[in-house]
Amino acid sequence: MRRLPIFFVIDVSESMAPHLQKVDNGLKTITGELSTDPYALETAFISTVVFAGQARVLHKLTEVYALTIPALPLGGGTDYGRAMDCLMDEIDRNVVKSTRDQKGDWKPIIFFFTDGNPTSDSYKKAFSRWNRDYRGKANIIAFSLGAKIDYSILGQITEQIYLLDNMDSDTVKSFFKWVSASIQTNSVAVGDNQELSDEKMMPDATSIEGLHKIDLRKGPRADLSKGIENDNLKVIIGKCGTVKRRYIILYEKDGSGYRELGTYKIPDEEMYDALTASGSGADFDIDKVTSTGGVCPYCGTNFILNKCSCGKIFCSRDISRELQTKGQAELTCPWCNNTGIYGYGSFRVGTGLG
Repeated sequence: MRRLPIFFVIDVSESMAPHLQKVDNGLKTITGELSTDPYALETAFISTVVFAGQARVLHKLTEVYALTIPALPLGGGTDYGRAMDCLMDEIDRNVVKSTRDQKGDWKPIIFFFTDGNPTSDSYKKAFSRWNRDYRGKANIIAFSLGAKIDYSILGQITEQIYLLDNMDSDTVKSFFKWVSASIQTNSVAVGDNQELSDEKMMPDATSIEGLHKIDLRKGPRADLSKGIENDNLKVIIGKCGTVKRRYIILYEKDGSGYRELGTYKIPDEEMYDALTASGSGADFDIDKVTSTGGVCPYCGTNFILNKCSCGKIFCSRDISRELQTKGQAELTCPWCNNTGIYGYGSFRVGTGLG
């Protein structure tokens, strides 16, 4: 049986934290839609590759009726090169090539989801490998989720690039239904032994509010020869002083300063470490005693950020009364377990890669 291999290549970098649950739900929408489609059930096989600063295969090519996509993890960095190398290696391992004696699988379709520019220049070598060995043998459709990026980067490997500029739940749900419809259309086509052109591969983008097909002839082209740091977003990795689990805090540039976007659990710390690139972003100034307004995603308390002499950040119980009356408070760092005296002040903290 000839299969239609479908690959989801999904950015799970720290900046995606506010959207991961929506994307998770979107993937469930796709599998739910496809499980009722006889053509998709017969032909479509799906694999998911996740990437941040590193990349991993979340699950190998699996037929739709048996498919359960695991919850998306989180990592640090946005490395297109690692993602593409992981994808190409997976194609080599699991997509059946045609021979003189038999037809192989149909041309794979890759859906590439990201919300940011690359933080490494490794994409140059990987893109060259793709264009040399894979471009005519697979189709990539790329999506920028909720953020404008330098489309000329992904434009090196595909002309099919879309911006979804609204990430509210209803729009994201409609968007993934639209992606599901494209898979169903392609499943019908290959079931009838037809090859779809790139132009006919995706449904009409104007049917989804906030979805725009990108014209690569327009728009700025930044010099990303060494990758870039997203100065509009800052990521702090902290640890809950109560349960001793890590979380991230996202800050978005707001005028001359930054405002907090939210605090988010790191769902799988082992996977987070495996997906995170080495290095860090630029230092970031934080007022140590002014509550960020954030709520710890583990213990649920409004917290004040503290920096230990070990260099790590953690949240604590509300020590504002002790600070007001004594000018200091005794706390134990959940990273190094050392107890120390904390007082008023501000500090600089290293940030994640976003």
